[in-house]
Amino acid sequence: MFYKQGIFRSLQKYKKACDRKDVLDMNMKIFTLINGLENKNALLDEVMLAFSKDMIYIFAGIIVLVFLVGILKKDKETRWVAVNIVVFTSINLVLAYFIGFLYYTDRPFVNNKVNLLYPHVKDASFPSDHATATMSIALGINKFNKVIGVVLGFLSIIIGFSRIYAGHHSPFDIVGSYVIVFITSHIYHTKLSCKINKAYDKIENMIAAKLGFTWLYKCE
Repeated sequence: MFYKQGIFRSLQKYKKACDRKDVLDMNMKIFTLINGLENKNALLDEVMLAFSKDMIYIFAGIIVLVFLVGILKKDKETRWVAVNIVVFTSINLVLAYFIGFLYYTDRPFVNNKVNLLYPHVKDASFPSDHATATMSIALGINKFNKVIGVVLGFLSIIIGFSRIYAGHHSPFDIVGSYVIVFITSHIYHTKLSCKINKAYDKIENMIAAKLGFTWLYKCE
């Protein structure tokens, strides 16, 4: 479903546009502008380091909290939100892996002299796993609480910025990642989320019955 021709056709157009010399020059100019801020302010470096490396774990923790809220409130729809976020984010990360393989792009530090905030392996630069995962979670959380979803979306953008700041991604890597997530989000929530909810209900009811936790999962 997520490998439909429309998605890859859009990616081909995006990559073709990004491969134009004027666009490549603009991409590098923006990268140099952002990455050039590194090593000029120790506090800013520490903040960007935290966003680039650690903030993604807070996003993951929020998924767990949403699921726990669903259990404590005996609200299966809240549990659906958490489960769908996990499935949706996982699909996008798998999709990102294959896109990185099919449309391989070197990281900025491979062929350019950049300010590298901390070391990173020389794997595919496009798309960004951090940008993909955090925006997937933000869009998923939006189904639970729109305010929290907007806040996480804003934090995801800062994370994307921090990845450029750290020298690990170009601006187009980040923007492209967000485009992918918004496209797949529409497809997922119109075609797949209801099926995931039904499948989860069956698994949950079976486990709850076997472990004697029916009282915990029963909605009131």
